[in-house]
Amino acid sequence: MKQSEPLELVDPGTLDRPGPIGRLVRLVVGIACLYALWEIIRFANVASAQPFSTLGTRITLLFAPLCLLNYVVNIGFAKSWGHRPLLASLVTLSVLAGIGIVITDSPDNRFFGIPLNLWLGYFYAHLGLSFVLSAVIATPGCEMRAIPELLGRLRGKPSEEHRCPATFISRIDEWEHS
Repeated sequence: MKQSEPLELVDPGTLDRPGPIGRLVRLVVGIACLYALWEIIRFANVASAQPFSTLGTRITLLFAPLCLLNYVVNIGFAKSWGHRPLLASLVTLSVLAGIGIVITDSPDNRFFGIPLNLWLGYFYAHLGLSFVLSAVIATPGCEMRAIPELLGRLRGKPSEEHRCPATFISRIDEWEHS
């Protein structure tokens, strides 16, 4: 699935659940995402929230959301919004950065820093929790369906599944099932 393609949910029970190696990989990736969230919290001085005070860390932490935000939002919420989640985020953050520059005469301001921290925090929290939960409950297909699957289990209604767009995870699952 490319980010611009429509979401392709399949009926519950269509996809195989991951085996122990696939679950371990999901757990490791989830812990890495939650560690990134911890770093965002640790470096986010809410009083000043200067986005460029830890530039190297920020650039590193920005790479994944810029590449994966659309997948996280579209698959996680079962909506076919295409590129709109990332575009809306970038426009909003750009406007807030511009407002901050006009008000403070500096790109290093809290009008941009706080929203940037919140945006990064959302991304890594959603992705990290989904990966860890997927490892624990063995969500079939994409780990971004772990939260809907858990909610479906609690309500007694199975949730739709989605094939994992992450090629390396899909290959591990296919290898384990063959």
